[in-house]
Amino acid sequence: MSTRRPRRSGQPIEDLRCACGYPIRRYWAHCPDCSRQLIWRDTAGLAGAECPECRWAISPRFAYCPWCRTSVEEEGRSSPAPLKAPKGFRMDAYCDHGCGGGVQYPMPYCPWCSRPQQWNEDDKFEGDCPRCARGVDDWMDTCPWCGGDATGRHLIPKALLQVRRLLRVAKVSDWGYRVLLRPGVSGVDPRYPNIIEIEQRYVVGARRRDEIPWSMLVGLISHELGHSFLYHHWHWTRSRAFRHSFGEASQAYRVVDDAWVDFQRRRIAISPVNHVSGYAARHPQEDFAETFRFYVTRRGRLRELFAEFGQKRKGVIVYEKFLALHDYIRSLRGWH
Repeated sequence: MSTRRPRRSGQPIEDLRCACGYPIRRYWAHCPDCSRQLIWRDTAGLAGAECPECRWAISPRFAYCPWCRTSVEEEGRSSPAPLKAPKGFRMDAYCDHGCGGGVQYPMPYCPWCSRPQQWNEDDKFEGDCPRCARGVDDWMDTCPWCGGDATGRHLIPKALLQVRRLLRVAKVSDWGYRVLLRPGVSGVDPRYPNIIEIEQRYVVGARRRDEIPWSMLVGLISHELGHSFLYHHWHWTRSRAFRHSFGEASQAYRVVDDAWVDFQRRRIAISPVNHVSGYAARHPQEDFAETFRFYVTRRGRLRELFAEFGQKRKGVIVYEKFLALHDYIRSLRGWH
């Protein structure tokens, strides 16, 4: 399954850097690279005050700290009525709850009524944090808002460990892929071939760890790794060996992801005769991804696979697909 979701570079607008030297944006709570907790103090005196609890810059006119929700109201200083944009802050929107006060992105709370604010960050970030659902970019290891794992990999360590073991046993070298849990459809964008997005509802929606479909996740990740591997080695798709086995990979991709795919299945399907599964017959790219999945999950054991092909009377082309993949993987490792 592939995706065509647009991405942004993730580079900050201001030239601000964490103490570790990594670029950051104003009012991030954590450095996405070193996980350091950030404090945005009023060092230049532009806002006029600092929160006594979190020490972040606030306006003396605020009734609540918009960063930690602490009450900062002071008689004679705080405004008795909500303001739009006190000194040191701008107004990006009105309070979501209709108190009439202005809030500046990315304040999590209204400085006038203290109620939580929601921000549409679709045009600012490439994905959502699996923990807090705030915007994160694919290059981030740490969520800049909650300080948690921005990739979501901490939620699927069992599946990732097994996939890495399978790749190692199958002698597939690491090509720099990066697995991320994200809402939406699992897939790989060919413009960013090393980013693999896995639908997070399989994990986030589970109430207990034993409810997580680990074997299915291993198959799903292996399938998407096939897309990533192919996009990363796209020049191979122009070779005679690839075209003979899989067809023209660059043909228009008009596959509708409405088919149920049993990624937990480790046995080759009986039909169709010339493909390892029904889904593989939809497009040459899906054909390769499914072939790659079975190659990896079956640990590259061609003798065992070929015996099963014979039992299920698979076409000669199926043998050739696995041989083409096997030979190419060997060539990448410098084997002869």
